[in-house]
Amino acid sequence: MSAERELYSGEAAALTAPTELGEVTVMANHIPLVANLHAGELTIQKAGGGNDYLFAGGGVLEFTPENECRVLADAAERVEEIDAKRAEAARERAQKAIEEAESEPEVAEAQAALLRALARLRIAEKNRKLRGRH
Repeated sequence: MSAERELYSGEAAALTAPTELGEVTVMANHIPLVANLHAGELTIQKAGGGNDYLFAGGGVLEFTPENECRVLADAAERVEEIDAKRAEAARERAQKAIEEAESEPEVAEAQAALLRALARLRIAEKNRKLRGRH
């Protein structure tokens, strides 16, 4: 879920997410875990089969001893909601901001925006390819 809405709730066989520890997949009976999310794709393997794909722009993943997984994302979108043109414009703005930054905090903020835009573009391209096969 993000601050704006809940994007997925229900049974799942597994969740794969980009974290500060690297890409992590949690399944039933995984050890308890709290990890910071990096911007990127979340893959939810549904209990009944099939996958859901989401973009998370950072946040926190928690897996509890009760086999509950919670993702609190700074920003989140369903893969089909990603606007590739908007993400490309965000990438261009972030690159320009990096070039024009006058302090380390400005550079860090612009680099984070660039990583979010690049993640959205990768996910949008993957989704486009997946839809093209059907």
